[in-house]
Amino acid sequence: MYKLLIVEDEPSFREGILTMIDWESEGIRVIGTASNGRKALEMMDSEMPDILLTDIRMPQMSGLELIEETQKREIDLIPVLLTGYSEFEYAQKALKLGVFDYILKPCNPKQVREVILKVKDELVRKRSQASQVNRLERQWMANARTIKEDKLTKWLKSAPRNPEERIAEIAEYGIRITNKPAMVIVFRFDSKELNALAYEENDLHLIRYAASNIMEESIGDRFTGRHELLTLEDQFILLANVPGEAIHSDIQYSLESVQRNLSAFLKVSVSIGVGSMTTLLELHRSYKEALGALSRRFFYGGSGLFVATEATEEPSIATESSKFQHDFAELERQIRGFIAESNYADFVSGVEEWLDSFRERGLSISRIHLHTYSLIDGLIKEISSSPQENMKEAIEQFESYAGLVQRLETFEELSTMMTVVIQKFVELKNAKKPLHKTIH
Repeated sequence: MYKLLIVEDEPSFREGILTMIDWESEGIRVIGTASNGRKALEMMDSEMPDILLTDIRMPQMSGLELIEETQKREIDLIPVLLTGYSEFEYAQKALKLGVFDYILKPCNPKQVREVILKVKDELVRKRSQASQVNRLERQWMANARTIKEDKLTKWLKSAPRNPEERIAEIAEYGIRITNKPAMVIVFRFDSKELNALAYEENDLHLIRYAASNIMEESIGDRFTGRHELLTLEDQFILLANVPGEAIHSDIQYSLESVQRNLSAFLKVSVSIGVGSMTTLLELHRSYKEALGALSRRFFYGGSGLFVATEATEEPSIATESSKFQHDFAELERQIRGFIAESNYADFVSGVEEWLDSFRERGLSISRIHLHTYSLIDGLIKEISSSPQENMKEAIEQFESYAGLVQRLETFEELSTMMTVVIQKFVELKNAKKPLHKTIH
């Protein structure tokens, strides 16, 4: 329902406009009447009208002065003038000021109603148009953000074929990074804390949204606004220009404040991997380094801040020394021998040494997963060949352990699970034998 304010200094005429037209049935509510422009402005302080019906000549403040004042205050309304024949010249001037229409006095209620309904139609048209524009703007903003995030994701995968294109994309998609030294920082939720909080999927969407806002606030002006933050499920990726005067301790303090604030406000923890500073064209390299640094969380646990350096990069499968490969293969062969001989005391000791080798050597996560799969698969084959009855349930249980390997995020979690696996295996194989004290 649209709101109408009537401003007229003649009481009888003002009352006639108010009472002789059924405004409510026309979808219009009269919010009040005033005898001059000054009182009308006071009334607008409490409620704004959509339509202003005002006389021209009034004491204290005229209708034209009232309209000018509403324009100065940027009040969104459509004015209509009431004017006599002698004031026709003023009415023409008012039209130039943006008055929608005027009504010549004397007039009857029908004439007033017709003009006001024209104004109502104009309001409907304008607001419908504004609503459509707003909808298109929101849609454009959503699409623009999606396109921008898609471009930035491609930046993280490879170098551009044409360097000039990347510079052009910054301007075209409103990317807040310049062609200056930059780095990539990866934040990742520690699943252990998330699982403990038992959030549902809908809650996780809100958590991610809230986390990204907290990160933006925590980072503040550290990167002078020259940064972009992408949200990819449990991972957040910050691409940022690094100010020339920034030092490592400043950046570290900002990142640690992100961890503190997420813990304080959302009760979640994140691990952070920091890539090295590169050119705009080599952000994919910084991203790869950040992921490599973040993978050290596997050995050191969650809530850590890991910075990529040449000295701390994980050795790949190809760089593992031939001597270590030989020694490790021999250890795994011995473990299989202990199983075959039912020497479970040495089997337990062998697996402990096997786990310690992972930490000491700092193997890649993929390599650790491969060795773990292989060991559990060997245990499953041993169980399958057992003459004992009812092995099906045990096999399914060990297969479920194998399925968990890929989802283990830290060495501690892997070690804990393998302890359970060893215990279950030894108990199963010694179901009818007294346990050796070493096994206990």
